[in-house]
Amino acid sequence: MNYELTLFQHFQPNRKTETTIETIATIWHCSTRHAKTQLHRLHEQQIIHWETFQGRGKKPFLTILVQEMDVLLDAMETLWQKSKFEEAIQLAKEMGRLNHPNVQHWLTIRFGIQHEKNRHVFRQSMYFVELCLDPHQALSRHDIHVLEQIHETLFIIDDAGRVQPNLLFHFSTQDAITWHFLLRKGIQFHHLQEVTVTDVKATLLAGAFIYKHSFEIESIEVIDRYELVVKLKNACALFPYFLASTRLAIVPEDGQKNIGCGPFMLLEQNENQLTLQAFQHYFKSRPWIDCVEIVYNREFQMDAIRYEPFEPTIPSRKIEFEEPGACYICFNSRYGPFVDEQLRAYIWHAIEPSDFILAEENEKVAYSWHLEGEGIILPEPEQKPKLPEMLVIGYQQIRQGVNHEEKAKILQQQLSEMGINVKLTCINFKEQQNKVNETIDLFIGGIALGQNLILSLLQSYLAEPKIILNFLTSSAEMHVKQLLQTVVQKNADPMIFHEIEHFIQQTYTVKFITQRKHTYYVREDTPYKHVQFDKHGRIDYRNLFYSNE
Repeated sequence: MNYELTLFQHFQPNRKTETTIETIATIWHCSTRHAKTQLHRLHEQQIIHWETFQGRGKKPFLTILVQEMDVLLDAMETLWQKSKFEEAIQLAKEMGRLNHPNVQHWLTIRFGIQHEKNRHVFRQSMYFVELCLDPHQALSRHDIHVLEQIHETLFIIDDAGRVQPNLLFHFSTQDAITWHFLLRKGIQFHHLQEVTVTDVKATLLAGAFIYKHSFEIESIEVIDRYELVVKLKNACALFPYFLASTRLAIVPEDGQKNIGCGPFMLLEQNENQLTLQAFQHYFKSRPWIDCVEIVYNREFQMDAIRYEPFEPTIPSRKIEFEEPGACYICFNSRYGPFVDEQLRAYIWHAIEPSDFILAEENEKVAYSWHLEGEGIILPEPEQKPKLPEMLVIGYQQIRQGVNHEEKAKILQQQLSEMGINVKLTCINFKEQQNKVNETIDLFIGGIALGQNLILSLLQSYLAEPKIILNFLTSSAEMHVKQLLQTVVQKNADPMIFHEIEHFIQQTYTVKFITQRKHTYYVREDTPYKHVQFDKHGRIDYRNLFYSNE
């Protein structure tokens, strides 16, 4: 309890008020003895004037000598110095002062890039996100973004989209089946154990199931501490692209998923805070920032970065980016009423993508997985087919509260206007899905394309629950699988992906609807001045820096 703040709820500042020690003890929910101790402390600190008199029946007087806002900010500062960020914000809320301009300014200047105790800290306030920091199980963009700070992979994808060795000093293959790998020397995990081939072997064996649709490991031979040979059951020319996936980041042989060899160490993760600390022995360029603190909090959302422009008098910079990938609708052409191609074509053409834009500043109509994609012109049915009485729409869920239900309801409305009854059902991608194509007629979801573009496109078709492949007719599925197998085994022309994209539209199986875009405005007169963003719009912790310029 903050004793002095509680007094403001019962006494006016600078007003001499008669009271009793029993009344004060009741207000503070304590004994009279403890109340006397606290009153004398506050009197000595000149926060209050406590005036008592000798003689029976003479009541003391209390005068508050300070302003409530000053006391509140001092109390918040005390909590802040103890890293009790959530408690500081909660205190302001309890006092009914969270939205007061002074409190908002106080909080704003304590987030962003800070210089504290001879170290530079980036502190960010955001809503709580349940993270999965097991690379093998990670799914969401939030998961991957944090994992990329902690871990490293055998290969990386450069800015041109090409695969390059990362933890590897050298690699070679003659047939895309047998792969010879030589590790860099001296790379350390965060617990200062050197990264060796035993860690690589353990990671690959534990995580190979993730991409079993494209390669299977027959054997891994350890030559010495830094050299090993991986033999696959079948040729996989894209093997380095899979090994560049964060989901196959190298972890210690004992399986400690929170220990990596990346630029930041994980110090703390709970429902209140996520803390990362720069790794002093990082084998590449050490981050300039010393620490990253993510404060989970729904009460105060920082005003230094917003989606709307600031007033013209406030210095700011505008950041715009678009996300590759798309939200799409998939028609079940294998089971149910959409086996009829004429019906698929009719509904495909009847769906208006622009109706699915929930906010124009954040979305645009999609024509492809790619940002530069163009619309495809397909023939419309010559006559209106008989419409089904009932359809079931399944919508994708990545994690609790993050799903495509809103867009599913828009589709439901469009179909209802055609006289079709619709039932909605949630498809949780974190749970195993069996025979989805036998239970739903339409699916609405989204796919985000990452830096590893080839792997992202492969995963969009081959990762479970393989919605698109399972919604194609059996012959169409076989055709797409053969094209994908050509890419995987022979590292064929990536233009094959464009061929597949056209094919799934020409069969009226996939309808692209929206793509995400974002515009940020960053205040230049706050500690966010030098915040850097990566090409996907996420804050780039590795390149943050602080300067007084």
